[in-house]
Amino acid sequence: MYSKTKNESKPKKTLTYRFQTLQETIQNFVIQLNQETRRAWVFDLTHREYHDVEARNQLIQILTQVEYPDDRDGRETDPCPGIIGAGPRTLALAGALNQARDAFKQAVLAVNRNDRERARRLMATQGFPRLHFKQLYRHQPILLRKPHSIRFTWGATRSIKRISRQEAYRRLTALAGDDPSPGYLRQLELLAQHPKDEPIAIVQDLKPHIKANVCWIQGSGRDRQVIRKMISAPLAILIPLDPGEVLPEHSAAYPDARKPRKPRADTKIEREPFLPSIRGHRYCR
Repeated sequence: MYSKTKNESKPKKTLTYRFQTLQETIQNFVIQLNQETRRAWVFDLTHREYHDVEARNQLIQILTQVEYPDDRDGRETDPCPGIIGAGPRTLALAGALNQARDAFKQAVLAVNRNDRERARRLMATQGFPRLHFKQLYRHQPILLRKPHSIRFTWGATRSIKRISRQEAYRRLTALAGDDPSPGYLRQLELLAQHPKDEPIAIVQDLKPHIKANVCWIQGSGRDRQVIRKMISAPLAILIPLDPGEVLPEHSAAYPDARKPRKPRADTKIEREPFLPSIRGHRYCR
């Protein structure tokens, strides 16, 4: 009994230690950001842009927000896209911050191995009832070489999962309960007519997320080489910059200006779900 209790307390102690370490690492990074004098630029979803000190303050505000407000969903995160010029120490502390985030996440997963809400309850006893786990896990994007340009864009993807007719039936009946409504009965009837050997596509449109198209240009003339990379950028990207040096070419992007997704020409999934309660679509024949 003693051994079991001792083994169970170890993940709890590790979680507390990792959270304290993460808090200290955030604070060290914030102190360093306040000492930076290099160029910086961020934008928010209200189409406002911030520069230099104000830009760093916007990022600091997000970094120090470890709990979500009463009126917010703990699954929602606050973006702070942009570019922050950084010296070697700032870049090093940002790397340490990312490592602390990963260590904390692993500690949470260990505590939650047999109970998905245990870490949340434990952190509530430490005075953090609304700890924003998802926001604390996010990495600070870092580039170790200054690019020629950074263009932001909003992307939206779809999650498509194939399931069998039997699995679709299990999901529907679990939702319908013992007294299914006419809508559920109709879906169960349609499912009964669906061929047994044909899979069903469960389609979910994921929330738009911000990305950055990063471009480096090397050489010139015939030796000119263009290197491009797409990275996730929910937080401002740190890049090496000398004092007084200008930021790379950049442009903001906003989700309300995103172009509608064009349907793929080779799509094999019917547009409308025939099992709307579980987002179930037929594959085109």
